[in-house]
Amino acid sequence: ASSSSSVSSPRTLQSSCLPSATYLGCYANKNSDRALPLEAFGPKSRGHTAQECQAGCLSRGYTVFAREFKGQCFCGNGSDYAKHGVAMGCDCCGDNVGASRFCAWEAGASAPGCDGSGSDHSAYLGCYANRKNDRALPVQVPGKGHTVMECEQACEAMGMSRFAREWKGQCFCGNESHDYTKHGRETGCDCCGDNVGGNKMCVYVNGNMNR
Repeated sequence: ASSSSSVSSPRTLQSSCLPSATYLGCYANKNSDRALPLEAFGPKSRGHTAQECQAGCLSRGYTVFAREFKGQCFCGNGSDYAKHGVAMGCDCCGDNVGASRFCAWEAGASAPGCDGSGSDHSAYLGCYANRKNDRALPVQVPGKGHTVMECEQACEAMGMSRFAREWKGQCFCGNESHDYTKHGRETGCDCCGDNVGGNKMCVYVNGNMNR
């Protein structure tokens, strides 16, 4: 007869939930001496995804960001994220990253089909699906054929910090309250090309704007 032993499975430790940024690693943090100085959404605000941490920090002018504990977000620049040393066991994409440790990333990924992000001011957040009857970013700029920079400028003029370029240069705008990830990730976006792709969009956050 075969014997069955009870073996507890370790948590699935993931760092792949944010392919539009460079994963820097799992690091220790201290409540009394934060490695990254700014808490993106205010003191002890929790429940934020890695995508939300990225967008919140980029909109404040920070390129290094971290997700800690139950979805707290911290922002900074440079290499201070490593000041308390490497940690183990970060669950970067889970409900609880781990106590006194965080997953750190650096933004600034190149947008497919562009030289850099396609903009001097805005950071590329990724390629995402969109739907005609349920737009992830609700405000459309009239017309087609807009460049990334034109989309950025049009949305900024309306006070909106998130923008997307879709299909043959359509532009859509929104703010941090709008979930650009709601229809899931896509692949094959040509962000600066004549045709980004059908029902898919390249999403950016405008670094000129404070949220």
